[in-house]
Amino acid sequence: MVFTHAALDGIGGNGAKAYQCTACGGLITSSDRLIPIGVSTRHRFANPAGVTFEFHTFFSCPGAVAHQEATEAHTWFPGYRWRLAFCRHCGRHLGWYYEAVFPPVRPVEFWGILISHLLSR
Repeated sequence: MVFTHAALDGIGGNGAKAYQCTACGGLITSSDRLIPIGVSTRHRFANPAGVTFEFHTFFSCPGAVAHQEATEAHTWFPGYRWRLAFCRHCGRHLGWYYEAVFPPVRPVEFWGILISHLLSR
């Protein structure tokens, strides 16, 4: 799937970069939706098996969907539970969707999308 410049304009404004799925080219989100969690929008963590992941955090990812039951097991962000995030267009794993365990925590939700699974334009 190829997006024209006009199609990319709809997701971000003011010169924002559009981020697309590396597998299918589907539009995932834009740079004007980045949100710092802690002190950064870019994170690097290792899972219990020692595999390292680098990802950006976004407050919105219209091109992603979250699946499975949320869990707090091995969360990288205390106070948040997570679910797997997939490309809405092709189903490729993109990262994780996080939601606050207790609603007073801010932000209430955010997405952690793998840098290696995004093309920026």
